[in-house]
Amino acid sequence: MTAKLLCALAAAAVCLLLVWIAGSLMLSPVKCGKNSRQMVLLLVQGREPALEHNVRGLLWLNDNGVLRCRIIIMGEAMDEETRFVAQALAREHSCITLIEDGEKPPWIWKTN
Repeated sequence: MTAKLLCALAAAAVCLLLVWIAGSLMLSPVKCGKNSRQMVLLLVQGREPALEHNVRGLLWLNDNGVLRCRIIIMGEAMDEETRFVAQALAREHSCITLIEDGEKPPWIWKTN
């Protein structure tokens, strides 16, 4: 009885390992060319309760090397709560830039 239980646990562990390996293979990294940069632009208008969740997902991809990019949050007439979250994320992570109400930093359009 104990041998069957151990075999079942071992089989379950092998199945979980195979699923984990298959999942990591599906997340192949996005490579950038020699003379190009990757940026993700989030256009946020008004109230956006999912902003932090969306940015945390992009940060996870960035931290795991799947999508190395700059995250730009471009906000227009954001409400107080959304603006607070966007400012906190930009302060917390150097790869995040917050652009509010139409301002456009000159570096955003440069290619090199």
